[in-house]
Amino acid sequence: MGIRQLQPRSQNNSARLGLFIRLWDLPLDEMQMVRIAEEAPMSQRRSEFGNLNNDGNPFPSQSCLASRFHPNFLDVVEPGVKDLLVAIAFEHNLVTYTSCEGHDYRPVGHMPDERHVGIVPRSSQEMDLVVNLFNSLGCMLNAQLSCEPVEIAMMVHSVREDHVVYPAVDLYLSKRSSADWDDYFYRVDAATECLIKALKEAPSIG
Repeated sequence: MGIRQLQPRSQNNSARLGLFIRLWDLPLDEMQMVRIAEEAPMSQRRSEFGNLNNDGNPFPSQSCLASRFHPNFLDVVEPGVKDLLVAIAFEHNLVTYTSCEGHDYRPVGHMPDERHVGIVPRSSQEMDLVVNLFNSLGCMLNAQLSCEPVEIAMMVHSVREDHVVYPAVDLYLSKRSSADWDDYFYRVDAATECLIKALKEAPSIG
């Protein structure tokens, strides 16, 4: 028995995703870093709920795709999910295409967003390794955190760029069905720390 599988999003599109995946594995030298910082800086706008994206809107929104070697890579990641993303992207050498620290939209009558990091595997073999890793760690942590309002869950789905479809896996810190949102947002940071620790202790995929 594995961790809970979340329903795929009805739409999940990303422009220039193929180029982004190729750039992910192309390191930059110091001169290139300086030039890119001057000529192609990246920044995002913050919404009233803490979202970082192109327009500063809570929903719907579009965000830039940032290669891990871009000098502004971590500047465009929401603070609450940054350490988790680093553990996935750097400790396990995985291509992260999306992330969210979790946002409470209930004051405006919208369902909250849960904390998550999404990856696009480079190959079918890497896809299997990712699913197995996330499932293994999730089962372990969900047993340890059985009294917590947060559980580890996973979304196995796809991302579309025009007519090309890429497989994707998103790792979620999800609200347990028996919990309420206030408890979820109160405890999600603690659950995140447990997940980061487990990821760092696990053998690296990359």
